[in-house]
Amino acid sequence: MTRGKLFATTALLATLGLPSVAAAHMGSTKALRVTPTSGGARIEARIEATDAALALGLGRSLDAAELTQHGALLEGWLTRGITMRSDGGRCDAHAAGVALETGEKDRLVATLDVLCPSNISLSLRDDTLFDDDPDHEVFVTVHADRGVSSHVLRADTRSLVIDRAPGATTTAKSFVCEGVVHLLTGYDHLLFLLSLILIAGLTAKRDGMRSAVKDIGWLVTAFTIGHSISLCAAAMGWVSLPIGWVEAAIAASIVLVAGLNLARPEAPSQKTLRGRNLLAASFGLIHGFGFSSVLADVGLPEAHRILALLSFNVGIELGQMACVLALLVPLAAWARRPSYTRYGVQAGSLAIAVCGCTWLVERTLAL
Repeated sequence: MTRGKLFATTALLATLGLPSVAAAHMGSTKALRVTPTSGGARIEARIEATDAALALGLGRSLDAAELTQHGALLEGWLTRGITMRSDGGRCDAHAAGVALETGEKDRLVATLDVLCPSNISLSLRDDTLFDDDPDHEVFVTVHADRGVSSHVLRADTRSLVIDRAPGATTTAKSFVCEGVVHLLTGYDHLLFLLSLILIAGLTAKRDGMRSAVKDIGWLVTAFTIGHSISLCAAAMGWVSLPIGWVEAAIAASIVLVAGLNLARPEAPSQKTLRGRNLLAASFGLIHGFGFSSVLADVGLPEAHRILALLSFNVGIELGQMACVLALLVPLAAWARRPSYTRYGVQAGSLAIAVCGCTWLVERTLAL
């Protein structure tokens, strides 16, 4: 195949792939703080101003300050979409005002007072935004007398029982699942891993599968050490970086690693591999701050703070291992064919670099 056909094929792959990955970390989110009371609960909802404006049909260009003038419209939308029930039946929600919270992203804060027939077996359901955005996530923190618990609602799990704080086992399972889900839906993290794995196929061809597994094992371990350090430091509040800059740096890391594959599409020597391990560890530090942004939204439960953090990290590693195992064997098999270097490593890395450049431009412009 000619060089022109190669680039045409790569551009087509990138074009087909961009619609699904260009929205990485761009899905809408909402935060709900639920405080049970003797008569029901108080709900404090935080939603990004842009998401609220689009949901209310007011357009993306509406200024956040102007949006507060439509408080009654927002309150009606939330009270219809966010509902609670008790063992005595459906609860009644009354809006108690809307305020603007400025920051890196402007958010509207609406307070709902919920009155229930009883305060036993309270359950919460959120049906807002999911129809427009299937990837929408709702981060719920329940502030009960027995401590704070954290939950995430998604399109397929829109409700939860909030009348008791979960135990250690439930917390561990929940945060392991969150780690796996975040890794598997974090397209930028996945593309970074794929960039690292592509070269391993050439190692399998040259030195055998055992050497390829060993080399990719060291690469993934270096990446894991890096992101575990920064994830823990950020989650514990020891280090804080602007998430916008972190997301832009993650995109830059993808471009750089994919560029290295394009520059040297060959099985690495031991010296080159050591350099890649150091690079993976360094970029792991950056990706760890990206992972921590999810924990910042979810919130760590006070009663099981360390357990939740460790469980989330374990979930990330499980998702990471699943991806490596799923990709390494077919890539190693493909590497036996002459076409692998051109189409697997070069064309694949170029497509990944295109995606990374797109994210880098988008995220830099959003700073």
